[in-house]
Amino acid sequence: RKDPHHHRHVPWPAIVYHQLQEWKKKKDGATPKTWKEKSEFKQQIQAAALVYHEEMNFHEAVRNAHKACAKPTLTYELTKVLADDSAKKLTSNTKPFWFVIHGIIKFMEKDSQGFLPVCASIPDMTSLPEMYVKLQKLFRARERQDLDKITAHVNAALESVGKEKGSISTDYIDRIAKHIRTVSTVRCQKIETAYDAKQSNADDLNEIFSEWEEPKKWDVEADGPPPIQPKNIYWYFGMRAAERFRTKKGRYPGAGKEEDVGDDTKALTEIMTTMFKEYHIQSKIEPAICQEIVRFGAKEIHNTAAMVGGVASQMCLKLIVKQFTPFDNIFVFNGVHCTSNVYKF
Repeated sequence: RKDPHHHRHVPWPAIVYHQLQEWKKKKDGATPKTWKEKSEFKQQIQAAALVYHEEMNFHEAVRNAHKACAKPTLTYELTKVLADDSAKKLTSNTKPFWFVIHGIIKFMEKDSQGFLPVCASIPDMTSLPEMYVKLQKLFRARERQDLDKITAHVNAALESVGKEKGSISTDYIDRIAKHIRTVSTVRCQKIETAYDAKQSNADDLNEIFSEWEEPKKWDVEADGPPPIQPKNIYWYFGMRAAERFRTKKGRYPGAGKEEDVGDDTKALTEIMTTMFKEYHIQSKIEPAICQEIVRFGAKEIHNTAAMVGGVASQMCLKLIVKQFTPFDNIFVFNGVHCTSNVYKF
């Protein structure tokens, strides 16, 4: 407090930590829990500033004070990963990823009171360079300490199934442990499963059909009559019906002679109706879907093809490098309204 310049450049984590210790001294070791207590804690931080409106680091401390008042929580996806049987029932054939997850679970059980390993990545903040670097070194040192403990648990797990200690590289273990907060697993179905009505979940499918969607805005005066607006799940089954049509007749609906349009629309509607019955879909079919597919006649638009091709290439890259999260199962892109959905049923 004797040096105003340094005082206004103390990193906000240090301010919050110091003020939390002061709070706990006055509250018999308890942290702020209620809304009133959290408000009082923020006021305490403000009062610790020399000139609050001039000290941005104290503003940052107040904005982030809530992080010191609540125990960190795990995302739903991470909870599923940590609870996965693959991380608990290890064998010599278990993939390296699950050995690392097992090591993290053991670390949380034995070394960290249930907390994830420390991540050394800290955000930008108001601070002097030397203070920021010192704070970063503290985080990196603790991160390295946690990673070493996880590595020890991984090696113990490897030896327990008869595999060589160190057969999973430290770099691989570190990469997963450092990014554990964004880890998720995706187990896609075989395409045969999606095409087999007996293996689909009718309840999940009907829930997709009944989901509310925000009405799409359309300026009739400026843009004319609006295009048809069924949910994208209808288009998916419309395309599936077109595939069955092609299998039966050797061509796509609408791709034949002009006089076949009426018969193609009728045949496609019957196929789609049959599919709805097979999948136990309670919603009625959208005749406009069949009419539009026949009218279009299996044409391919270059910009839509480029869009879908780009999505497919991104999926391939994600699967090859095993980074980032691929979509799970069926992806539908609607070029009319530039919307998309991912379905799994």
